[in-house]
Amino acid sequence: MVSTDAVTLEMDRAADLLKCTTGETLPTISIDSPSADEAVFLGQNISKLSPLVGNLIERRIPMLLSERHQQGALEWRRQDPDFPDAALFASGKPVGAGFEVKAWFPMATEITGRFRESQNLLVGKDIRVALIAWMLSDVIFGTPEIVGVLVVDAESVARARDRHYHNPPDYICEEPQDTKARTRNLQQTNVLGFKLQERDPERARAAKQLVENSPAREAGSETAAGQALSRELLTMATYRQDSNFAKIDRIDHAAIEEFKAQVLTKQFRGNSIKEWARTLAALRGIDGEDMTAAQRRVLERVERLYNDT
Repeated sequence: MVSTDAVTLEMDRAADLLKCTTGETLPTISIDSPSADEAVFLGQNISKLSPLVGNLIERRIPMLLSERHQQGALEWRRQDPDFPDAALFASGKPVGAGFEVKAWFPMATEITGRFRESQNLLVGKDIRVALIAWMLSDVIFGTPEIVGVLVVDAESVARARDRHYHNPPDYICEEPQDTKARTRNLQQTNVLGFKLQERDPERARAAKQLVENSPAREAGSETAAGQALSRELLTMATYRQDSNFAKIDRIDHAAIEEFKAQVLTKQFRGNSIKEWARTLAALRGIDGEDMTAAQRRVLERVERLYNDT
């Protein structure tokens, strides 16, 4: 039997290890570009790499933890598609601790990773979210390089998500059903988001009246009272499941917002990362030889990447 203190100690050690990877390149994929003639093309298309590299990073982080693990009763295992991505095991059994890994490419429009795990299923566990920010080493070409790492308590992320979204009857968060008796592949652990549809005004008014008269109107979506209210609303009014629900860039989690600001102001290859994002946005607007003076200045800045390599 592994003690809680031993699990916490290993989680803290692993979190420090992840934070120390800032500045490291990841052996995932490399983009070569011999000439600045390709700059506009790469700038216009480099964001297409984000899903691929992001998935590779989410695979490699559990491998890194396993490779750098100190010998002992605990071991790291990568879980796919199970939650979390990197989990601690003892004697072949999970101990309720690990990291859910989310990759962020600041040249994309936002942090696209989602976190849907239920608050109730995180209670009593040491699950943490590891947000890994990365850039290509030469901005539009090169090898993925880690430019920042944030590790936060997963329960705090779920709590911020539910607090941000849950606002009955206009928006409700539905907790997963109790599916522990089902086989593992059929068990539900994700919260879903639903937006009220006004196309049936009478039913929408009835839903609003129900909430106004309900003692659970201010109850959290994770509570028994909040869950009962959500189920009743789903049966009496028309709701649409929100496909954008649970994007961690939109939940107003204080530590995540602070991390985003720190990464975007960080200096990288002669400019702030935020300025590079603006530069790539400008490159996407360049079409052939018909360039404005401002666009030519942007292109000159990018061409310096080739001269400095």
